[in-house]
Amino acid sequence: MLFSSARRVALVGTVVVAVGVAALTSACGARPTASVAEPVLVPQRTPSTTVVSTPPPSITPTPTKDTGTPNKGAPGLDANLLVAAATQVEPNTTLGAVVYDRVTGQELLSYEADRQFRSASLVKLMIAIDVLSRGANENDRQRIARMLSLSDDDIASALWVQDGGPALVTRVVSLVGLQGTEPPEVSGKWGEVKLTAHDMVRVYQYVMDRLPAADHTLIVDALGQAPEYAADGFRQHFGIPDGLNMQWAIKQGWGNNDSAMVLHSTGLVGAKWRYIVVLLTQHPLGSGWRTCSKSVTAAAGALDGLLPEA
Repeated sequence: MLFSSARRVALVGTVVVAVGVAALTSACGARPTASVAEPVLVPQRTPSTTVVSTPPPSITPTPTKDTGTPNKGAPGLDANLLVAAATQVEPNTTLGAVVYDRVTGQELLSYEADRQFRSASLVKLMIAIDVLSRGANENDRQRIARMLSLSDDDIASALWVQDGGPALVTRVVSLVGLQGTEPPEVSGKWGEVKLTAHDMVRVYQYVMDRLPAADHTLIVDALGQAPEYAADGFRQHFGIPDGLNMQWAIKQGWGNNDSAMVLHSTGLVGAKWRYIVVLLTQHPLGSGWRTCSKSVTAAAGALDGLLPEA
């Protein structure tokens, strides 16, 4: 997803255009290499499937409220607990987090929510929004569903090139009202988009409250059917799925460049998708994918039992 070396998975999707053909050389995609003495994850490949849409639950739109400050939280929802849980697993974890209640319109927790992280595959939500807003045909809709549920990098790369790469990010920033999101420095590296936890909340709010019903259903169903293993073989049920005993619809991200590793767990959580939970993390190179995944899961687990279902 960022820039990769021969021995590490890239955080960034690097799109190489040759003879008119765009090919993703490395991204949130290619299965990461385990660090020294760490067991290699053995994936169970998921076959290509088309996500079938079903009507979404009835949800009353709620206004956006950006009142969070670092370490702010509702009673019993202390951001410091998430930080402590994550750093107990991987001491050098850098965390950005938001928990937003769509029923009350309140931000229940905010920690480093305006700090920029590399997007890794979270940018795929922006790709989906842009393609849908410009009029997607049925083939594109099927590709969007697979790209989101399986975090398919090849599809992301093709759509990124098709819709103008960095210009796509600029359009979504304007359309959604993002405040801390920037295109990548190198146009082909879609995984190096810079974004914030607050902006990821805004993306989910746009999906839930402003997209046409059919597009809303397409995205939410794809996120709700994310299988345990992504298209690249990486186990994507870390964070929210492993840490929270609640209904979820997730978009995850993982990868590295020459300076850091990132793992992100974001999504809709709870009955009628009451909560938006965003956990963005960065780790030093060599921390190990398994350890970093457990760190994000520990942060999510610190929320378990603290989010009312009604």
